[in-house]
Amino acid sequence: MKTTDEYRQRLVAELIEQSAKIDTLVIKSRQATADIKLNLDQELEALRAKHQITTTNCTNWKTLTAVLGEHW
Repeated sequence: MKTTDEYRQRLVAELIEQSAKIDTLVIKSRQATADIKLNLDQELEALRAKHQITTTNCTNWKTLTAVLGEHW
């Protein structure tokens, strides 16, 4: 039969191990969040660039059709 001290030591060891696992998962979670944010920022930047090109093309199209009128 285990003594109270052995039982307490086992519980303390489990708590330490669980705390270490929690800390590891928190770090991984933060890193994943940073990676995801970086990816989203890159996607957003690319989409904004495409949006700017499309806006410019629309403006150019409106100008072209206005200048050419019915001759288009």
